[in-house]
Amino acid sequence: MSVQEYELINEDMEDESCLRKYRKRCMQDMHQRLSFGPKYGYLSELQNGEQFLEAVEKERKTTTVIVHIYEDGIKGCEALNSSLSCLAAEYSTVKFCKIKASNTGAGDRFSTDVLPTLLVYKGGELVSNFISVTEQFSEEFFAVDVEAFLNEYGLLPEKEIPALGNGNLDEQEVE
Repeated sequence: MSVQEYELINEDMEDESCLRKYRKRCMQDMHQRLSFGPKYGYLSELQNGEQFLEAVEKERKTTTVIVHIYEDGIKGCEALNSSLSCLAAEYSTVKFCKIKASNTGAGDRFSTDVLPTLLVYKGGELVSNFISVTEQFSEEFFAVDVEAFLNEYGLLPEKEIPALGNGNLDEQEVE
């Protein structure tokens, strides 16, 4: 192999590497432009009625807010909190919150026989409410059951593409 042939092959490999890096950067930029709105990714604990109103009313009109009203020691509340924590990680564009019924300022409206309750808001408006929501599930339920239930009512967006979700793409993945 001559020096000229070696240099040509080496230049081709460098060009390919530059193209891969360029494609990766373009994909990340495109994903960032298409990711509308804030990202949450966790189940937020609301401390009082004022925080509850802020969480619902001061959110973008396009953001879905799911609020779990619960009380410690009520059947299904702990499992629903765990399920919503998992879903919050998967649906980062949805704002998931929880608040104890006794902290809402309207605790008399939430007796133990209506808990756990899920309220779903969009644009500050209540779009769905599910009283004693765990009655919809079997004795033992998981995040996939809650996800299927919410999807049945069209309350969750489509999942993000995992490969682009965090913006990290290995160079080998981009072709």
